[in-house]
Amino acid sequence: MAENNINVEAIIAEIRTNIKESGADKIPLSFADQAAPTVVPTGSNKLNDAVQFISYNYELQPYQVFTGNPVKVFIKKAIRKIANFFVIPIVVQQNAVNTNFMIVSEAVRDQQEEIELMKKTLEELNAKIDKLSK
Repeated sequence: MAENNINVEAIIAEIRTNIKESGADKIPLSFADQAAPTVVPTGSNKLNDAVQFISYNYELQPYQVFTGNPVKVFIKKAIRKIANFFVIPIVVQQNAVNTNFMIVSEAVRDQQEEIELMKKTLEELNAKIDKLSK
């Protein structure tokens, strides 16, 4: 059996020095700047994909954690406190609309499945009628 002499510690040390040299260790990690996930339903069952996406993403959060410069964070928190009186009711209303939209979407999906089942049953019954009429 051939032995592989791989020095994992040396590889990790090299990666860490590359990160420090590039300055990537000084960049604060924040997911706030990322766009909201969007899903373009593809495939044969677009309705199920869309309903699943809505089910997972229907509730909005009125707050997010601020990171970075402490002065900027303090200013952002102060502005958020000042704007609370009109932001929170809008978020609550939007969450109510999204919840009802999710319920309607799930009902439409369930009805589509029921319609598909009825179509299948109708085809079977039509085939039986054709057999009996011949």
